[in-house]
Amino acid sequence: MAEAAEAAKPLYLRMKEDLLRRVQSGEWRPGELVPSENALAAEYGVSVGTARKAIEELADQRLLVRQRGRGTTVAMHTHRQEVQRYYRLVTSDGERLNQETAYIDVNPARASAQEARALGISRGAHIARVRRLRLFRKRPLVIENLALREDVMPGIGVLIDATRPEVLYQLLERQYHIIIAKVQEKVTAVKAEANDVELLGVALGEPMLQIERIGFDLKGTPLEWRMMRACNDAHYVSESD
Repeated sequence: MAEAAEAAKPLYLRMKEDLLRRVQSGEWRPGELVPSENALAAEYGVSVGTARKAIEELADQRLLVRQRGRGTTVAMHTHRQEVQRYYRLVTSDGERLNQETAYIDVNPARASAQEARALGISRGAHIARVRRLRLFRKRPLVIENLALREDVMPGIGVLIDATRPEVLYQLLERQYHIIIAKVQEKVTAVKAEANDVELLGVALGEPMLQIERIGFDLKGTPLEWRMMRACNDAHYVSESD
């Protein structure tokens, strides 16, 4: 039954799925060129038009980038960030926040029940736990607590601690050839707690934003869970492509 369903798929769709599998496997890494339409058509035994359609679908999903005069590359985080719906914090007059990052600590840990649910792992599994601040004009406005899977990204905690990256997803692409292809986010209103008072200088009980994010790779595997708490003079908005 499954074989019949697969055979019934259009050629371009079967080719697209196989190209995606090859990207997932790391055969072509973020920023690297993939073979030309002509080369892929010959490899798969299809027409150039079929190959072009498969590539165009992956480009529409922001997984490949077509560049005139250069060819087609696997999209990097900066490419997807520029064209996908992207959420950001701004001031009341629209000025962008999150200009600087200050790390508090990076530690090996065992997943809590909440982290385990978010990441689809067993409670107590090995993770890296990261705490950092986002600053705007030297003032801390956002606390970020992150949990990252060590089973998929061995040594990620040590690597983050050594490099203190400004953009985490670029590090994942460069070191693990992992593409964060999708994020799920939930925004809620909360009141400031003791930790917020200490790190952000807000008043106890002051209204704040809480943003929960889960980052998924191309296979739909959750790799990163992030809980952010932002001062009430930061606004959470979205940009569309």
